[in-house]
Amino acid sequence: MKKKLRPLVLSVALAASVATAVTTGAGTASAGHCGSVSNIFTMQADGDLWLYQHSGGSNGAATWAGARQVGWGWGGKTFAGPNGWLFNITTGGELRRLRYNGSGWDTFVDGRQFETIGWGWQKYTETAHRGSITVDSDGSLYTLEGDHLRWWFFDHQQRAWTPDSGRVIDKGWSRFNAIAASGQGGLKGRDAFGVLHHFRYDRPSERFALYETWPHMLTWQTGTKLFSPGGDIYYSVRPGTGELLWNDYSEYSNDGWRTSTGAVIGYDWGTDVDITATTSTCNQSGYWFPRNPVVEDQSAMPVAYTSPNGVGHLVRVLPDNRMTDLRDTGHGYWAFEPFSGEYTGISNVVPGAEPGTETFGTTRRPGGDVELITLGSNSRVTQSLKGAMRVAPSLVRRSDGTLVVYAMGDHGSDGGPWEEQLYYREQLANGDFLAWKRINGRHEEAVSVISRGNEVTIVGRTGGSMTTWYRTQADGVPVEQGRLPSDVGPRPKLVQTSQGRILLVDVGWRPGDGVFVLPERPDRFGFETTMTMLPALPGAPDSEGGQLDATVLPNGSLAVSLTAAGKVYVTTSKGAADGTEFHPWQQVSAEGLNAEFTEPTSMRMDTGFLAVVAVASSGSYWRFSAGVPQDPAAALSFTGRQLG
Repeated sequence: MKKKLRPLVLSVALAASVATAVTTGAGTASAGHCGSVSNIFTMQADGDLWLYQHSGGSNGAATWAGARQVGWGWGGKTFAGPNGWLFNITTGGELRRLRYNGSGWDTFVDGRQFETIGWGWQKYTETAHRGSITVDSDGSLYTLEGDHLRWWFFDHQQRAWTPDSGRVIDKGWSRFNAIAASGQGGLKGRDAFGVLHHFRYDRPSERFALYETWPHMLTWQTGTKLFSPGGDIYYSVRPGTGELLWNDYSEYSNDGWRTSTGAVIGYDWGTDVDITATTSTCNQSGYWFPRNPVVEDQSAMPVAYTSPNGVGHLVRVLPDNRMTDLRDTGHGYWAFEPFSGEYTGISNVVPGAEPGTETFGTTRRPGGDVELITLGSNSRVTQSLKGAMRVAPSLVRRSDGTLVVYAMGDHGSDGGPWEEQLYYREQLANGDFLAWKRINGRHEEAVSVISRGNEVTIVGRTGGSMTTWYRTQADGVPVEQGRLPSDVGPRPKLVQTSQGRILLVDVGWRPGDGVFVLPERPDRFGFETTMTMLPALPGAPDSEGGQLDATVLPNGSLAVSLTAAGKVYVTTSKGAADGTEFHPWQQVSAEGLNAEFTEPTSMRMDTGFLAVVAVASSGSYWRFSAGVPQDPAAALSFTGRQLG
């Protein structure tokens, strides 16, 4: 169509600020991406609201089914959602919802044709921020606020915002001057050059299924008033000419966009104050969503040894995937307290947000929800981070008190599907978590992590049995730094000396490799090329278990524990943790215990003692403890007993 259609006569008078329909316009779905028409609403400078019906939504044809005025007296900011819902923000900041049903405007319980659902939204009526608010096809609302991208959801059935509405889901968005949603969580961010960047947020898993990662052949530089009827079909108005452009995007196309310029489908669209489209008219089939992950059984994982306020808790995932907490009652015995549900594996332990609390993570089966569990002296608090992940997470608590959580899941966009991808989720200072984001590259299982200030170092086994390490930058984004020696296995232990130097402690994954320490370089820009080999185990050569634990003691030495040949062993350095001399291995599980230890050990300082926990093949729990001398040259002396 050459010009926008404008009827000469209106058959019905229209109420101020709320529209009444003139004619019907419902249609049935066609065979393409879109229904028979895409409903495009325009708000004119004189306050008139018009509805235009584009019948070429699926292929970009310049064909139209008609147009009609559906209201007058409109002002502020108008934008559409799914299923006929429209939103209007008044210049006073009221956020109103309305619904156009194809033959008129719905009436709410108070008899009015709009309902106020929020206040303080006037920012989005300003010229600089009109493009900073959008709605996707499932009704999720997104806003740009400085550097942050926020997510909101108004439940039209319950007539209320969901409790987590307004949550910040990402940062780094100050580079965009407009956003537009399409389909379920599809988002385009427009930068200062008009280039569109591609994202897709998955609300059920709270992760980005697509995050600006695929180098498409075609780039579309758009003009003003970017909007979508769903299905990754977009409209934009070309500045200066007023031409209305159509384009189609696909995650699975090497080109990305159908054209680099967009198809012209109309003229004289440059004077409209707002242009928007019902966001559920079109759909895109075949996109991958994080659903039904293969949550792996991680077999033997170390016990999560927590000690909030000095009260011992030994949390373990049993072979049948139940999780249980063996707790010190303070009355001379330990008692089991089960968790409900099934889990896979368990994470490392970090300090809780409140003094005297400690936090660990696990992944629930079968849905893959990552859960953070915080224990106090007599309390247990669980927080779901969702995710649809495959393995237990890894946690770090940064010096500013915020958490970062890492977990492995699948990824099906950007030319995928790709299995075993590493994701991370950052916590903000207010306690909210950003959405899960992917770190490029395949990762076979849980990673090892450690924080130094707000900097995080990550080590993980990537594709081809190679071990890669990453380090976060000032913006918190992990950046690959390089490969580690082939001796490093999938789950090394990372510790930090009193001077802040990181040590990687591991058992070589090949027979005969033994236990070693790989220190960080003094300049902290990588790891040394030479390892410090620990003494061989007496009487049990080449029988070191697949995992170990390590910690730096109050006297500055390094302690390492593991199981081998059914026994529990410990060694410590004779000097500083990054020294090269170690005491001979001690067998701390005495002969005659009638217990065989095969699962990994857990070790920590607890109430002034070094405590080592091991689980026997029979399922019994044992704790071996030793006082720590001031002089690292002195060997430790352990005592042990069965718990329960």
